[in-house]
Amino acid sequence: MRDAEQTKQFTRRAIVIGGGQFLLSLVLVGRIAYLQVIEAKKYKKLSDNNYLKIKLLAPSRGKIFDCQNQILADNIDSYNVVLIPEESFEKITKEEFLDSVSKIIELTDKEKERILRDIKRTRKFSHILVKDHLTWDEMSKIQAKNLDFPGTYIETGELRIYPKEKSCAHVIGYVGRVSERDLKEDSDPLLSIPNFRVGKTGFEKALEKQLRGERGEVIQIVNSTGRVVETLNNRTKKPTDGKDIQLTIDSRLQEYAQEVLSREESASAVLMDIYTGEVLCMSSYPSFDPNIFNTKPDDAEFERLFSSNRFPFMNKSIEGLYAPGSTFKMMGVLAGLESGEITQNTTINCAGHMDYANHRYHCWKTAGHGPVNAINSLRWSCDIYFYELVLKIGFERVKEMALKFGLGQKTGIPLSNEKAGQIPGRDWKRKERGEAWYHGDSIGSIIGQGYILTTPIQLAVMTARIANGGYAVKPTLFKDPNDTRILRKENKLSSSDIEFNSIGIDPYHLSVVQKGMYAVVNAQYSTGNSAYINYKGQRMAGKTGTAQVARITMEERAQGIRSQYSIPWNRRHHALFVGYAPYNNPRFAISVVAEHGVSGGVVTAPMGRDIMLRALELYS
Repeated sequence: MRDAEQTKQFTRRAIVIGGGQFLLSLVLVGRIAYLQVIEAKKYKKLSDNNYLKIKLLAPSRGKIFDCQNQILADNIDSYNVVLIPEESFEKITKEEFLDSVSKIIELTDKEKERILRDIKRTRKFSHILVKDHLTWDEMSKIQAKNLDFPGTYIETGELRIYPKEKSCAHVIGYVGRVSERDLKEDSDPLLSIPNFRVGKTGFEKALEKQLRGERGEVIQIVNSTGRVVETLNNRTKKPTDGKDIQLTIDSRLQEYAQEVLSREESASAVLMDIYTGEVLCMSSYPSFDPNIFNTKPDDAEFERLFSSNRFPFMNKSIEGLYAPGSTFKMMGVLAGLESGEITQNTTINCAGHMDYANHRYHCWKTAGHGPVNAINSLRWSCDIYFYELVLKIGFERVKEMALKFGLGQKTGIPLSNEKAGQIPGRDWKRKERGEAWYHGDSIGSIIGQGYILTTPIQLAVMTARIANGGYAVKPTLFKDPNDTRILRKENKLSSSDIEFNSIGIDPYHLSVVQKGMYAVVNAQYSTGNSAYINYKGQRMAGKTGTAQVARITMEERAQGIRSQYSIPWNRRHHALFVGYAPYNNPRFAISVVAEHGVSGGVVTAPMGRDIMLRALELYS
């Protein structure tokens, strides 16, 4: 009985143990099945990451064209020489290698230091850049000496070039090496590719994402040390090239404008279509050649450019802030007419000066102009007319008019560093200066002086809105391929073609200002006669401006005002001109500013004439 009981007890234990083992086996089998079947993809990926390396492929950067399909930014093949340390230094030292290579291609001491530093901190089987952007000659010599330089290879990449050089530099901009700031602001892995370039200024920067394209990938098999042992070409993803961009800029006008502006030391010009807003010319002088950023820069040239007080890297058309001088007077006439306080024929007598609040205010013409109406106030640019006018209507009305015409605010051009400028008033002065607004402020502001600041592109927009009948046209630099308005055989547009809203100005009042601007250029003995053109019967209307940089004191007037050309350049008056043409069927508006150019009638009016004439020749 006892043996039977023991056998029975042993059997029960064996069953329990066996059952436990069976359940444990089931768990293990289930876990294995789970890992191998359900989680297979996850662990395969983890395993792949241990021996698969993804190499990024850079896309080709999009090209930039002008409105005539001329290339403004292009790509060409670039040759770079690289070395693999473990293959290069079996028989010679690093220093001997670099000395030998430098006999074929120029290597500065800094470049040698950088190469040695890269060799020291990089794995011995990795590629080290020796020199980029080799000429065909240099590349051929390295290839011919391949046996003398084991482990040295030529890699082909792309080099960004700018065929129009200085003429389009401020609009197009340039590309440069990726900076720490770029890496912080942009998480695109493409930026980690050695020698990758991104836009730094102009449209190269503004349209970076569209021009850059999307990365490609190639899968490589590497061993435990990271050495590439095989490339899986069947798992390669090709890069998507960047998008080509077409601008409204006409490079023919850009090149010609550079020649015209070079008559002065620092100047800018903007020419735009008054109906579509297309900017055909946005030129700034002096300029720079963006191709200098492609190769090793000349230190002396860079120092000259960066230290120049003519600011060659500055796009003055959108960044330059200037008192508009008498080009602002159209805003005064319109404000007076719209207020109902004056009519076209209201006359104000100019005796050459006006006494107000114990102060004497002078007209530019010492002898005075006599009785002056609205049209002649612009024709002769009579200061006394505007002093009396602003005391009658107040400057706040003029400010409201200026804002309607786009002054003192950004235009929305998608280029960095555009300045807003300012149209001051009571609230502005109280906020910014903590002071009240006085009549003297109004008197100074009505003639475009005082605290007023505008940009050349704002002045072009103002002129375009006057010329097109009071529509809020905005400037654009993008060519719309679907816009057929400018493709008509007649090349003529009308108000029915305008897609912009009216700014609400009485057409009759606008016609008064238009007649005044026509008289400025075309009537005898007017301030803007030097802008006169007659191209196939087409005339131009305009307005000159001269803005003081340094105030003329009473003592200086008493002693006799010195010639502007006898004082330092940076204290001379700015010269300005705005205009539109053809007068009878307007299409283009222009603004020209010459820093310290002394006289709008003598300096910038002829500049505006020549650039406008070139536009009429190209588009008539």
